[in-house]
Amino acid sequence: MIDRSGFTLLELLVAVSLASVLTGAALLGYQRMLASWRLDAAARQIVMDLKLARARAILDSATHRVRFAVPGGSYQHERQRPSGAYEASGPPTALPADVEVAACTAAGSGISFRPRGYAAAFGTVALRNRDGQMRSVVVDIMGRMRVQ
Repeated sequence: MIDRSGFTLLELLVAVSLASVLTGAALLGYQRMLASWRLDAAARQIVMDLKLARARAILDSATHRVRFAVPGGSYQHERQRPSGAYEASGPPTALPADVEVAACTAAGSGISFRPRGYAAAFGTVALRNRDGQMRSVVVDIMGRMRVQ
């Protein structure tokens, strides 16, 4: 008597193809979630760097700003000299590879803070990822920041 309790070739092919379809769908969902997480992280990074520029303005008693490359994937911290010109303070900060600055409504594409902590140039920095999702970092005249 022969025991034939194993799987047939057709059953194995169906199982393997079903597993590959489910794996592909899960991978696409994971990539979208990862892109969304990077966008949120970039928005939080910008808020923290804006808070740092505001704190430096208060500490140094000098105007500091964060200037955004529009469109682009980086931004630069700058300090205002007594002559009124801005100088870079450190290297540019790069955003994640799939996130870009889509727009900046502030004057000169830079959010700046006066020595008392108020925003001299305020507005919205719009971020976009490769899937077209958007986040906005809003800075008001009082120097408060929020992500929308």
